[in-house]
Amino acid sequence: MRTAILTALLCLTPLCGIRAEEWRPDATVPEAAQQWDFRSEKVTFSREGLGLEKFGKGQAFAFLKTPALADVTLSASFQIDPAGKGVHALGFVVGARDSLNFHYVHYDHAQAILCQSNDKSFWSEIGRRSGLDKPEGKRHTAKLVCRGKTIEVWLNGRKLYEKNSPTLTPGRVGFYVSQARAKVTDIVVSGRVVEAASWSWRERPKHWVMVCEDAGNGGYEAFPDAARLADGRILAVFYDGYGHVSIPRAACPSGGRVSGAFSMDEGRTWSKPFVVFDGPHDDRDPHITQLRDGRIMLTFFCHKTHDKPGWRGPMLIESHDVGRTWSKPRELAPGYYVSAPVRELDDGTLLLGLYKPSGGAAWGAVIRSTDGGKTWAKPADIDSNGMRLDAETDVIELKNGQIFAALRGRKQMAWSRSEDQGLSWTPAVSFGFGGHCPYFLRAADDVILLAHRIPSTSLHYSTDEAKTWQGPVLIDRVGGAYPSLVNLKDGSTLCVYYEEGAGSSIRATRLDVSPKAVRVIGFKKARKK
Repeated sequence: MRTAILTALLCLTPLCGIRAEEWRPDATVPEAAQQWDFRSEKVTFSREGLGLEKFGKGQAFAFLKTPALADVTLSASFQIDPAGKGVHALGFVVGARDSLNFHYVHYDHAQAILCQSNDKSFWSEIGRRSGLDKPEGKRHTAKLVCRGKTIEVWLNGRKLYEKNSPTLTPGRVGFYVSQARAKVTDIVVSGRVVEAASWSWRERPKHWVMVCEDAGNGGYEAFPDAARLADGRILAVFYDGYGHVSIPRAACPSGGRVSGAFSMDEGRTWSKPFVVFDGPHDDRDPHITQLRDGRIMLTFFCHKTHDKPGWRGPMLIESHDVGRTWSKPRELAPGYYVSAPVRELDDGTLLLGLYKPSGGAAWGAVIRSTDGGKTWAKPADIDSNGMRLDAETDVIELKNGQIFAALRGRKQMAWSRSEDQGLSWTPAVSFGFGGHCPYFLRAADDVILLAHRIPSTSLHYSTDEAKTWQGPVLIDRVGGAYPSLVNLKDGSTLCVYYEEGAGSSIRATRLDVSPKAVRVIGFKKARKK
């Protein structure tokens, strides 16, 4: 047995290559799988090639047992089995210092996404090419070429793009699958052997809990919101599809949908996911509010099918029985989109932040209702003041009665104020910092939290009614974000957000909030008194 294993490993030395510093894994030798380092029974290596299978959450990896390589080129042929739901992705890995730290290209059904994995996060995007002709069930070839700090990304003999990454280091190469079954053949590796620390498998530390890994519609969960219900439970809703956009297809006939989960212990554990709303289109960006009269309002918008291009939104459905049944959807302001919950003011007025792109411009808007949501006024547009504001507008009521709005921008987030309960708004002004998908909450001690994406999943906070802002406070290094916030009974704050990337899931963590600081404490630490 030892002799067979040694023979397999020797076939990865430069002496076995066509030229020095070239490796071709040999499936014909005894104990051929010993040329690879993997932890899944669904990973195999035989004369048919390297087989990888992983459905559900996470990835299945195989790292080739080479020395650390610099200026590496990794090429291979591969074929993805079209069966099953999910992103059907195969990853090419380079520069792996260990099982957590490496660069990779994620080839899914139509994209090639260059990312970095590190101790904090698997998915940190560097570059992307979409709209690729890469049908599943057919054989393709791919190649990564690393020269210095530059990575070239190739597919089917064509260079797609190249990117510079200052953090690219020498290391092993490998492959992974995510929500897929794949076969990899014709593997060729070349590179310059360098000295490096010994390689090891490592686990990524957690300060968060999982809300939902797979709600059953393709394994991609995103864009969450959460709200405290009158009965004490917390309800989280989120997008449930097979990718960032989930147009209806055979394995997902109605496209993306809205699913949900309950927590009965202040966010520490969550129920099994359930379907909240599943219309004929790609239903996305859900947000939830329970009004003081007990009604639950859910907002979202829709991506139509390919034969009916375009969007519908903002959509509103209501429940009078704590989510057991829902009204038919109403489109409140055609031509606008929504990525925020309905906000109920002290006097009962309802406000909903919207946004609208048109040509090269984009801006935010707000609609209001003074009759409990039966009717809604026309959108009150917010002057973008020369900025392109992709908006995702959210609003919060200040102590002086003014309404404060935050709007996503291309370079920086912007803010606006209303002195007449949302009827009119001041021209937008830059916050001086970037951010997407803003979300407000008035937390303990009247600290106003403004959670957002960029950098990663973060927030700013204000102790003077939105006059000045402190931060950013990093919540998590995952880049999906769309964070939502809920005040917890012990005075801490729950943050629910998503990961992004293949098999994206919904996470939750806990924040300790005070006028002096906001810090992430997870669910193991007590809040400071």
